[in-house]
Amino acid sequence: RIYNMKDTTKNYFKIGVPAFLMGAGLSIGMGAAVVYSVTDHPKELMHFLVNYMDVKNNYFRPVSDATLFQGASEGMVAALGDPYSMVLSGEKYDSFMQSALGEYGGIGVVMSLTQDDKPVILTVFPNGTAQEAGMQPGDIITAVDGQDTTELGINGTASAVRGEKGTTVEMDIDRNGEAMHFSVSRSEITLPTVQSYMAGDDIGYIHIYSFGKHTADEFRDQLASLKITGAKKLIIDVRMNPGGLIDSVVAVADQILTKGTVVSYHTKGGQSEDFTIDGVENPMPMVVLIDKNSASAAEILAGAVQDKKEGTIMGETSYGKGTVQAVLQDGGQSALKISIAQYLTPSGKTIDKVGIEPDIPVEQTGFLFNKDHDNVLQKAVEVLEGK
Repeated sequence: RIYNMKDTTKNYFKIGVPAFLMGAGLSIGMGAAVVYSVTDHPKELMHFLVNYMDVKNNYFRPVSDATLFQGASEGMVAALGDPYSMVLSGEKYDSFMQSALGEYGGIGVVMSLTQDDKPVILTVFPNGTAQEAGMQPGDIITAVDGQDTTELGINGTASAVRGEKGTTVEMDIDRNGEAMHFSVSRSEITLPTVQSYMAGDDIGYIHIYSFGKHTADEFRDQLASLKITGAKKLIIDVRMNPGGLIDSVVAVADQILTKGTVVSYHTKGGQSEDFTIDGVENPMPMVVLIDKNSASAAEILAGAVQDKKEGTIMGETSYGKGTVQAVLQDGGQSALKISIAQYLTPSGKTIDKVGIEPDIPVEQTGFLFNKDHDNVLQKAVEVLEGK
């Protein structure tokens, strides 16, 4: 039986693989050349094709080539062992594009987790359907459409709340121990990624939720408004900020930092990208707030401020996501998101799996983003008042 198996394999190599390549529009004579042009390990490629044909010829239930090729692609990317590289399709693709563009069907809230891991509403956006329904920051979400949020988790809860414009989501809330129920209509949300207010007589506060398509323009408008109101000093809050588009964070840095490099990276193929800005002549006295969930583009901004010594970094050590991903779209509703490089801060540091160390460490003990109960924000105000 062992020799029969070996003989069968030989037949696949001699007959099956060229036939497979012919099916892809290649001649038998071209088969070997094509194999050697795409890999330095033709034996492993042939082994993969043999497995493909074995599955096609022997699996007893109907299965399409599209399903097999999708599974092979996902397995190939998973073999990289990189949590940021993945094949995006279906709901994953839609969710990613919504996050990147800041546009989706939802109710207009930002969620986080309580200290005992319950989904809680941090922010309710003005004029959103959640605000119209009467939902408030601090509301703990206990169920969505009858599904217990302890089982859904934070990502599952967020996915369940989002949906097609015009549909309704049923939400059970715990507000200070009182059980409440809301029927909230979903609408098309252009996610505001920046909010601001005056945190002191001459101190402006800007909270950046993520770095999306519209963030730089939003930041410009909010900063101008604060300056008109009298802001001469600035707190930039990127806590809980998972990152986003590199062009977006560079455009924000251009409005608050001096001329020079913000971030750079070098790809496997030798391509170098150096993101520079013209910047401003006189940066405002500045504190940037970070925590263990500040990642990627948020860390790029904090790293640039720290390396250029144009502000103070305060809070907790950041997440440590120091890699750059490219999104390679195939023209349809799917894409490959793949890590292409480690990025470098202006001084040449890599922060992957290390993070940004704050200049002033402050452990979060109060209620995040609530100016009356947020100890980190209050410390930032105290520091700027002394300047």
